[in-house]
Amino acid sequence: MHLTHFRITKYRNIQDSGWIALENLTAIVGKNEAGKTALLKALHKFNPFTPEPYNMDREWPRGHRRDRDPNEVVCSARFALTDEEKGALADLTDQKFTDESITVAKNYAGQFEVHFSEGVFPDRLHPNDVDQICETLPEPHPQVGNAFAEVAQACRAEAKRLAYEGRFSEFQDLPKKHKEQLQAAFTAGNPQTQRQRESEFVPSYDNALNAVLGRLNNQPSIHEKAHEFVIDLIPTFIYMSDYRAFTGTALLDQVKQRKDQRKLSMEDETLLMIMSLGGLDLDDEVMKGNSRDREQRQYDLDDASQSLTNLIEGRWKQRKYEIQFRADGQHFYTMVKDDQPGSGLIPLEERSKGFQWFFSFDLLFMHESNGTFKGCVILLDEPGLHLHPDAQTDLLNRMEAYAQENTLVYTTHLPFLLDLRHPERIRILTAGPDGNAYVTDDITLSKPEEKLTLQAALGMKGSQSYLVAQRNLVVEGADDFMILSELSNLLIRSGLEGLLEDVYITAGGGASEAVYIATFMIGQALEVVGLFDSDQAGRDAEEKLRKNWLTRYKGSKGNTLLLGTAVGEAEEHDFALEDLFPEEYYLKKVDDVYKKELAGSEIKKSNLKGSDLLCNRVARALSEAGVSNFNKGSVAKRIKSDLLVMKSADELPPGTKEKAELLIKAINNAFGG
Repeated sequence: MHLTHFRITKYRNIQDSGWIALENLTAIVGKNEAGKTALLKALHKFNPFTPEPYNMDREWPRGHRRDRDPNEVVCSARFALTDEEKGALADLTDQKFTDESITVAKNYAGQFEVHFSEGVFPDRLHPNDVDQICETLPEPHPQVGNAFAEVAQACRAEAKRLAYEGRFSEFQDLPKKHKEQLQAAFTAGNPQTQRQRESEFVPSYDNALNAVLGRLNNQPSIHEKAHEFVIDLIPTFIYMSDYRAFTGTALLDQVKQRKDQRKLSMEDETLLMIMSLGGLDLDDEVMKGNSRDREQRQYDLDDASQSLTNLIEGRWKQRKYEIQFRADGQHFYTMVKDDQPGSGLIPLEERSKGFQWFFSFDLLFMHESNGTFKGCVILLDEPGLHLHPDAQTDLLNRMEAYAQENTLVYTTHLPFLLDLRHPERIRILTAGPDGNAYVTDDITLSKPEEKLTLQAALGMKGSQSYLVAQRNLVVEGADDFMILSELSNLLIRSGLEGLLEDVYITAGGGASEAVYIATFMIGQALEVVGLFDSDQAGRDAEEKLRKNWLTRYKGSKGNTLLLGTAVGEAEEHDFALEDLFPEEYYLKKVDDVYKKELAGSEIKKSNLKGSDLLCNRVARALSEAGVSNFNKGSVAKRIKSDLLVMKSADELPPGTKEKAELLIKAINNAFGG
């Protein structure tokens, strides 16, 4: 069962978060004290590894004391079921089940409620269960009288009918009623054998009938069976904040004292978890700390160290680590050794903050997933605060790996922990006018504090001009930027229409990157046009931006253009900026760039095979000539140099001026110019 959405209500500063859609990996961006921790803690308590009830005294929203209600729902979660789970649910209940998802709610009292579609699982017993229970009602002996046998069978039939119909209040009256009916049906004349059998049957039947009533009352209904089945499928929710890390050193007797007083700190809990994974028991180790048999104790610690090392082997891809426990009296130490030359055993607290966090989380994950590392909901609260930017990027990759077989949600205000290649993963935690914290996937609603994180993630700084530009043209690459900007300047020098004066060009690192750059600019309420090549990658990217994002932000000023469409090419023809120029002209620039590699030969028009983009055909021709890794950026620089020295657009190669004018006009029209 896979978590797809959740909603938090009436929890700390969150009156109603709204339904939050989740990807396998979801980032929630918000400023400090915005409610990110509250959001994750409320979700974590939905089904933690160790029970952690909601606390109405501390967690109910302040200022609403009179509204307190233990039946108030705190967290609602929507899960997608696999085909196997749906099949098992149908088999269990003998009811057809086709719903793709199920919503489960949990209130302050800790009670779960599963919301099924109306009528899917009725609140009555399964007929098979009723059959099995009612089969325990005894049959009358063959030697009873005919009249008595008829009454006995009628009593059994009535009991079964009421059981099937779920009329248990009426069923409660049956023992007295049936006893009277059976006694009234005793065979007249007092024949000894028949009367004996009839007299034996009445108490036997009465006892069985009462037993059936008890079993019927305790037997779960079809709805209850389905409810229990779903509750058992709920994944474990694992929570980790940046501040939970095990330093590696502890006084065991003091930890035991805090444990007995139920005052364990997060470090204490992590220590106990690590000891458990190594097969060590706190009470035993406290006793051993007072023992003089140091040799046996160290033997046990060495064995536990090796057990834990074997357990976590392979968890760190960069290096292999060896864990070793040591003790001196009540002092307990965790030493870590890596495989680098000259490395020795180092106390864990002397490792970097980042390593301590990774170490603690990996072991927490191992412990609370029962060693499976999958099927969980992982909640990371502000991870990576102590990591430098490069390590934060490594952490993002690590989280990608965790999310392969788990659902992972993390909060952050760190730009390096946002993967802008996937804007669909980003949610904004913000506050409404009433102070209520809520979550949205509409980045246009983000406030300045959240926008700062998004801007920094884009590599944008306030001093850069395109950040403050109202109109932004996003192109696929730097070569597009060079050619398009110089073509526009040339047209303007020629007295023709160039790009609108306030339009700034931003280059992506390909079609997919152009999509997310455009998306985040739209999220800052800027006017954006995405210009894409008319090839498969460009068409896919244009459709993604238009359908996934522009339709979502209906009030935004965004538009898309395909190059081929803009210059009047047929829709099915591939076209890029290089295709503005005649093949002969472009090949001349290619020969200039690769003169040395071609050793006096040249690429001719006849060498170009196919009908796709000109740059692709050139790349294939060069490859056949023994030149690999065609760099179209180098050719674009040669074209830019030509454009810079031209005084008039009339100097452009044949056909280029007309297409350039069409393109510029289409771009300006897309901006509403």
